[in-house]
Amino acid sequence: MFFKTKDLMTVGNITLGLGGVLVAMEGMGAPREDVGVYVFWSGLLIILAVVFDIFDGKVARALGQMNRFGAEFDNVADLTSYSIAPAFLLYLAYQKYVTLPGIEQGSQLQTAISVTVAMFPAVFGCIRFARFNVRKLDVPGFWIGFPRPMAALFYVSLVNSHLFLSTGAMAWVGVVLIVYASFMNLSRMPFIGHHDREWSWHLKIILTCVWVSALVAFVAGVVFKVMPERTVFDVVLLWLSYDLFIQWTDIPKAAREEVARLTANWNE
Repeated sequence: MFFKTKDLMTVGNITLGLGGVLVAMEGMGAPREDVGVYVFWSGLLIILAVVFDIFDGKVARALGQMNRFGAEFDNVADLTSYSIAPAFLLYLAYQKYVTLPGIEQGSQLQTAISVTVAMFPAVFGCIRFARFNVRKLDVPGFWIGFPRPMAALFYVSLVNSHLFLSTGAMAWVGVVLIVYASFMNLSRMPFIGHHDREWSWHLKIILTCVWVSALVAFVAGVVFKVMPERTVFDVVLLWLSYDLFIQWTDIPKAAREEVARLTANWNE
């Protein structure tokens, strides 16, 4: 039987990703004052999809069920949850959730901007998916290009953060950040990965702070309501901004040069 117990984790990944799509679709028909609730829950479902994705490999190794089907199934699930689902959420956010300064609400121009913003994670994610299928490249300890799970979390955390709604100008800043993250998804820049990596003491501390702060924000905000529920998105956005813009400083120059050499002909 090619479908094994560990693949149920991948089913959870797909289910939650599609749940994010469906919630975003429902939000399109909601009154404008209620759209924020749909943006929140769509984003939260995508975050939970990432949690299932993290544990599917751990379950597979624990049960000794590593196989090619699981790897391909996981890759398809990632495309659904990290490229397609965020596209629906971004369209909802820019079409009905925020006001773009200088753009009339509900105008054709706003719709065109919303469609364009939504296309970036979907199109670039599909290109990355196809590229890895054609020419898979594994560099121990690194991801090549901004990983799809991190990109998806960046998109959904951005539009759910308090910063995003702080001023109208942040909606335009968000467009720039979404486009940048999408291009970085296809870049040859190395990003610190967890496969075959010996973690330095300071990266262990940073990684621990990431999980602890996100978990505390989720429990305190979403479960017990003792802090703003969107705090979890603020925390995730903060850490992912470090990953997107600053993490390269933790990669030795020699390692960056070696990755550049290995990936020199990757796009040919």
